Amino acid sequence: MNIILKAFDDDMGKVFTENITRGLSIGTCISIGDAPKQFPDLAKNVEHITMSARTLRAGQYPGVQWSDITPIDEELIEKMRPCEAMFLKMIGRYAPYGDVAYEERKRQYLLHLRYWNHMLDAKKIDLYVQRGVPHQCYDLVIWDLCKLKGIRTITAPHFFAVDAMSVGENWEQAGIEAVERFEELKKQYANPDTSIPLSREFEASFQMFAFKPQKPWYMKNVHPHLWNRTFIGKWMRPALRVLFRKPLYLLRSVVSPDFWHRKWAHHQTRSMYDRWVTVPDLTVPYVYAPLQMQPEATTCPMAGAYVDQELSIQLLAACLPKGVRIYVKEHPNQGEMWRSMEFYRSLHEIPSVTFVPRMFDSFTLTEHAVAIASSTGTALFEGLFKCKPAMMFGHKYFQYAPGVHRIRSRQDCERAVESIFIKKERHTLREMRLFLKALEETSCLTYKSPNNTVRGEETRPQRAKIMGEYIRAKILEKAYFLRQR
Repeated sequence: MNIILKAFDDDMGKVFTENITRGLSIGTCISIGDAPKQFPDLAKNVEHITMSARTLRAGQYPGVQWSDITPIDEELIEKMRPCEAMFLKMIGRYAPYGDVAYEERKRQYLLHLRYWNHMLDAKKIDLYVQRGVPHQCYDLVIWDLCKLKGIRTITAPHFFAVDAMSVGENWEQAGIEAVERFEELKKQYANPDTSIPLSREFEASFQMFAFKPQKPWYMKNVHPHLWNRTFIGKWMRPALRVLFRKPLYLLRSVVSPDFWHRKWAHHQTRSMYDRWVTVPDLTVPYVYAPLQMQPEATTCPMAGAYVDQELSIQLLAACLPKGVRIYVKEHPNQGEMWRSMEFYRSLHEIPSVTFVPRMFDSFTLTEHAVAIASSTGTALFEGLFKCKPAMMFGHKYFQYAPGVHRIRSRQDCERAVESIFIKKERHTLREMRLFLKALEETSCLTYKSPNNTVRGEETRPQRAKIMGEYIRAKILEKAYFLRQR
């Protein structure tokens, strides 16, 4: 077996990957990450190639003799066009203070394509294991090349809302492992008087989302300075922090016209949104459409073509019945990347759209909405526990939950609108509890949550070991729904 391991970078990476690889007959292993000390220790007879994720993100391959790397041809380039389109968008996340010219984006893409097309063949790779979805450009190329070549891929995305992970072979079908089990559970618990037991961890999640709404730990505000409406007030505190940490960087910035132009443009863009907000009327029928923070993997690649969020809102507006509003709320932590005056203007020009103040309570908007619309946002998941239909324009682990309408086309959107507004179809809280049970039985608990007191008796290394064994079992296909809790 020849494998690639990617994105096991945190402090448990070594424990995690060594339990993934333990007992496997490995000839070649390519480990990619930012923390070399977290790479697994493998047997001496294993060819272990280690690569820096940071270097690859920059589109660099130091030491590579390109004369030894197989050139690419038109046939391969044409087959990889969908990957190229996503790559050219995705690479924008690595231009925090400017832009990456098209020529450079294309150069990096073709470089990655050539290198990994060669390596997959030369090293006879037959398994690619990645934690989470591909979202660092080069890993998207690896993933899509593997799919093209018939190489097995395994992804282990983290379900933050329930602090668990699943193991699948296609990130676009995240959560599909729970579909069959959910159907079985519906038959098993067909009697409405039969209680549905959950583990203590999933019971805690159910109680929180159904009855005790609170901002999850992963949604805590991290950019409070952005809430300040004045230009000076917004940037004074960050400037003081930089002064003490990187004084030379601050000096170069304050004398740079480009720096001030960028900051002023950002301030004007945020101010435009704030000028157009209106306190929403909660008595009229509306769809709540919270914008997602970008750039993040949750929209690129997980939203597909709807990474440009105005597209989904434009489609939604074209399909909704007359008189139904769309309440758009900007993400409180949205920074200066991937927003522009043109973006807000295109949304504001839609007659049915109302901009809602950034700090208006999201739970209140969810409570009074007819439905929730988003690519993959947490508000969709929260709304399901309030029996609010979800119009999902992306791919996430709860995309197969009751009440979710997956929208890829205009026809999908029209069918969702008919179901929600004409037929008045709704799922139940009991169905959501049953779905949580299906998730519980087709996933593995993780160690990510910093406030996970319900598992205080278990150490992080112990949990990382179980997670690694869970993935290894999937690799060996011993038990698809293996549970080691």
